[in-house]
Amino acid sequence: MIKPLPLRADVPPDDATVVLRAGLMADESVRRAATRTFEIYGVYGLSIEAVIGRSVTEACQTSERIANYRQVRLSTCGRLRGEGFALLASFEHPHFTLVLADLSELTIARLQVSFDAEIPNPGRASRG
Repeated sequence: MIKPLPLRADVPPDDATVVLRAGLMADESVRRAATRTFEIYGVYGLSIEAVIGRSVTEACQTSERIANYRQVRLSTCGRLRGEGFALLASFEHPHFTLVLADLSELTIARLQVSFDAEIPNPGRASRG
């Protein structure tokens, strides 16, 4: 049974807001994650976090979803919207669900170019 995606009434972040996604975002991993979200919530979506009121390093250090990943990928709300992706304020702040229209090769390719190449997780490097 599909559950409603838990949404917040947040004002959408401006285009310059940095977002991050944990991991390498290999095409097959993206498809698996989006399919899991679809099976639960009825929408193809990926978890991302907005970097609001803190640095990327602080976001990586304090996020339970991101802290343990070795790599992260960065983008901005504007880049994602420019490629036609919707961002839904979901779960706890600063989590967002990046909505994919489908899982076609074209959609996945648009997603991949919307993010910078992976970088070492700066939150892991600075943990003592």
